[in-house]
Amino acid sequence: MKVRITITVDVDADAWALDYGLERSEVRGDVKDYIGHLVAGSHHVDEETFIDVRWR
Repeated sequence: MKVRITITVDVDADAWALDYGLERSEVRGDVKDYIGHLVAGSHHVDEETFIDVRWR
């Protein structure tokens, strides 16, 4: 079964950019990758209840 999830996160872009040494314009993509990696690194992937995790 495939499940598509839409999530909205309110981010302080200036603080994120400062913390991670990015330009403000890079924050949106970096936050998406960060959250995608959180899901892909969860125990559900190890237990194979999440078979494939993809994000864009």
